[in-house]
Amino acid sequence: MNKFAAQLLTATLLSGVAVSAWAQECEFSSDRAANFNGPVKKVVVNAGAGYLKIRGDAAGGVKATGRACASSESVLGKIALESRRENDTVYLTVVMAEGVGNAFSFGRYSSLDLDITVPRDAQLDVTDSSGDLELSEVGAAKVDDNSGDLLLKNINGNLTINDTSGEIRVVSVVGNVEVSDSSGNIDIEDVRGDVKVLTDSSGDIAIAKVTGSAEVVNDSSGDITIRDVKKNVNIDNDSSGNVNVSDVGGKFSVRVKATGNILHERVMGGVRIPAKAS
Repeated sequence: MNKFAAQLLTATLLSGVAVSAWAQECEFSSDRAANFNGPVKKVVVNAGAGYLKIRGDAAGGVKATGRACASSESVLGKIALESRRENDTVYLTVVMAEGVGNAFSFGRYSSLDLDITVPRDAQLDVTDSSGDLELSEVGAAKVDDNSGDLLLKNINGNLTINDTSGEIRVVSVVGNVEVSDSSGNIDIEDVRGDVKVLTDSSGDIAIAKVTGSAEVVNDSSGDITIRDVKKNVNIDNDSSGNVNVSDVGGKFSVRVKATGNILHERVMGGVRIPAKAS
């Protein structure tokens, strides 16, 4: 949400409106809520502009509370939290006022901050268009995010991330982690499984404390730091930036390295890197 909010603030100043969409107080606001009791195995969330927090709870069921914010009463009335249940799956969908909620709305804005609790073992499928996202104490999760920072921690299952822009911070995953990212730093720590970064266009990558293997398939720019990996470390293609690898229980290899240094220490298995980077 940081970059998006900055863009919105610029548009607000240009249009002569003094209130931003995500200020502590907004011009018009009202609450939104949804509740589902009983066993829930999967939760599908489709969120819009605004902060999104999802956390697991031992009580079970799904509870969503939110605060809608808008530049006018008419825009506020068009912000909805649609919800439904199909068997053991709950769907939560944010509907925003059409054409509002971006930096080119000439002083019009809308957002919906959401706080959602789900069963701790529930599987999550989250799509978020803009705004920071925090996810914790849940089961396997898939996150598709357009913009805003991500904090994902204490995930009890595999984690898949597809992110366009913003920082990514992952802490404590019991399962595999797979990331595709366009821009922003990636920081992954304490994974009881494998870590794979499929693509990263820009930003640094830091991976630490992995019980399986760590792999970076394609990295365009930014430094790569990998440490404390029990099995193998593999970097398939790295265009630019330095690579620093340490404390590896298996093998370490780099297939293609265009520019930048490769440093490695305490690698228990074999090391295979391009000759010019030796």
